[in-house]
Amino acid sequence: MLKFALKHMFTKRARMALVALSVIISATVGLLAYNVSSQINDGIQASAVYYDIIIGPAGSSTQLAMNTMFFTDKPLGTISYDYVDELMATGLVNRAVPMTMGDSYNASRVVGTAAELLEDKALKEGRLFETDELYAAVVGSKVASQYSLEPGDTMITSHGLSSAGTQHAASPYTVVGILETTHTNYDNTVFTSYKTVWAVHGHEEEHGEHEEAEETETPAQTAQERADVMSHTARGTTAQTHAEEDEDEEGHAHEGEVCAILVKTKSPAAYSRITDAYSGNSSLLVINPATVLREVLSQVDTSTQIVYALCAVILVMNILVISVITLLNLIDSKKEITLMRTIGISMKHVGEVYLVQNALLGLVSTLVALVLSHASLALINTYTVGMGIVTDPYRIYPFEWLIALTVFVISVLPTMISIGAMARRDVIESR
Repeated sequence: MLKFALKHMFTKRARMALVALSVIISATVGLLAYNVSSQINDGIQASAVYYDIIIGPAGSSTQLAMNTMFFTDKPLGTISYDYVDELMATGLVNRAVPMTMGDSYNASRVVGTAAELLEDKALKEGRLFETDELYAAVVGSKVASQYSLEPGDTMITSHGLSSAGTQHAASPYTVVGILETTHTNYDNTVFTSYKTVWAVHGHEEEHGEHEEAEETETPAQTAQERADVMSHTARGTTAQTHAEEDEDEEGHAHEGEVCAILVKTKSPAAYSRITDAYSGNSSLLVINPATVLREVLSQVDTSTQIVYALCAVILVMNILVISVITLLNLIDSKKEITLMRTIGISMKHVGEVYLVQNALLGLVSTLVALVLSHASLALINTYTVGMGIVTDPYRIYPFEWLIALTVFVISVLPTMISIGAMARRDVIESR
């Protein structure tokens, strides 16, 4: 029966190819839409759990979140590093991680930060850099593979977010570690200490940009006022005195500025106090990354629903195409069916031949669509990585198998209905 079905498929190969193409298109679009939207949702939700506050220069909340969580988009500007020490001095936070950007290594961004940012990341080779260690870098897995980097290699970064910027040839980095693949933008990023970034830009001609940004910052709230807001803590932390703040400011004035600060507070009460204290500063932007990213997700969900609607339209059209082609095949095969019935083959067995034929075609087409959708993910990833969207082409969700099964059933359904109708008519005529 299988041999006959294959032979029959070959004689009708043009129509069978059209059916296969219809199944492949509908299944590929549906599988691709679901996988991409699911991975984007998972990535955004996973990125939002580590820190509950981001503090940066005044500007766009979405831009600040995307810049710090996914290392995409341009930084909003700079703020004083003194805010980091001020936050830690309150006793309200577990972490206050500074981030600086502005350099790149070929097409990969360089992020200056503290070692704490990478504490939860697995290392493929080497070790993490120390916060006080200058010119040491940890690179993402894709950066390492793309440029054949290993621990001990040196790398020359460029000023700006493209490789066309001025090279910092006098300040080479040394690779000390390589991250395991995470299928996030960490794979495409170079990490170093924020002090290294300051050292690289320590030349007088490059430091002018930071001085200009500093002149534009006009805090509407003093550090003492913020300390007063946060003075009632469970730990009994007291506000800094003016003398202490002056001493801190003097001690860190040479250390420069940062683009943003990622904050992990100790409790919901601490979160509220930190937010209230810093939201009053008109030169600062204080956001909850989870809230901002939920807004981004709502936009993604809207786009996903539009894609699903298009998938439904394509699926309906393909059902019509498959039904018409199946009907044409049965009409063209009327003589063959009559011949088989003449030699004593029951309509049940005739139907089984066509069911095997279409089931085999639907199964192969669905599997091809599954492979094609994930191959498309790999291709799409090369274009979307710059927008902060990184997908894993090898990740298959259980619901994808359900989508594939649904498409397979739909591809066979017209044949089942047509064969069933012919069988009933054959029974009526035989009576």
